[in-house]
Parts: sequence; C-alpha cells; structure tokens
Amino acid sequence: MIRQVYDDLGGLASEFSNARPGGFDLAFDTGDGPVVVELDEEQHFNRYRATTLLRPWAADLPWTDDYLSYCRQYETEMTRSWMSGRRWTNDSAPRFFGPPSPPGDFSAVGSPRWRQRAFYDSVKDLLPEVRLARVSVHDPIAEHSMNRVLRNVDLTAAPEVLTLVTSRTHDWPAPSHEVPRS
Repeated sequence: MIRQVYDDLGGLASEFSNARPGGFDLAFDTGDGPVVVELDEEQHFNRYRATTLLRPWAADLPWTDDYLSYCRQYETEMTRSWMSGRRWTNDSAPRFFGPPSPPGDFSAVGSPRWRQRAFYDSVKDLLPEVRLARVSVHDPIAEHSMNRVLRNVDLTAAPEVLTLVTSRTHDWPAPSHEVPRS
C-alpha cells in the first residue's frame, strides 16, 4: 500500500527505498497502550494529501473526512504562503518526485515538497501496530480552532482536545505472517 501511494504521487521508482519519514510529534501512554499523535499544520492540506486520502485504505481512518474537507477548503489560502523557498521544494523532494514546477504552477510536478509531505503522512497512517491520532490546526475546539487553542495555550480546552485525540485514534491490526493458501 505504501508503494502504491508513492506511485500515485508520481514518485520516482529508483528512489523509493531511500524514503525516510521523520518521527512523530507526540507520544504518550494512555493506560491501554501508547498513542502517537501527529499535529498537522496548514501545509498538510493540499491536493496531494487529498490524493492519498482517497485511497480505499484511508476510508477507515477517523480523520479522513475532515482532512479531505480541509484540503479542499484551505489549499488556496495555504498556497499563498507556501510557494516560496523551501516550502515549495527542498533539497531532497525533487530527488523523489522530480524537479518542481514554478511556484504556484501545479502542472507537471507542481510542488515536490508537498508531494513528499503527503507521502510521509501516508506512511505514518499505514504503519501496522501503531495507534495513531491525527489532529489538525483547523479542527474546531472549544468554539475556536485547534490552532488558536494551541497559540493561546488555552488549558480550559484540554477536555475537548482529549476528546478529539481519542476520536481520531486509529490502529491497524498486526500484519499477518501466515502463508496465504492457494
């Protein structure tokens, strides 16, 4: 499934084995096991992430519907501030997805960095035996956005944040090591 996501995003076959997503944003023990949390800022919501969330495996993820909505709703706004410098491309992204199109031009490759981020988000989504929760700065919390709650360090919103994280937690079943019968 990870390889299919890479191919769907136009990844260069020769570089697939060199892809290395970064670590998780947060990890904590909930009493019934560890949960890792990814806090997705505005740059995660674009057409490439939407492509990954339209794969059949993503239908079961508890954040898919909200995230697809955020991709549609916020890409134009995000594009204005994420077209320059290392936000549109970086040193490694073209190696995996090809040379960038001019900033703001989504024909051909578009933004290799945005593709790379969408791929790495999907890799984390698909990791077996990992309880993952994804929350977005766009999520509504306590009549505000998560972004505002975090920027204002609104501790009164902690119960709503916990409810959101709990509702967004997903874990894949352990991979089967049985030999398929023909």
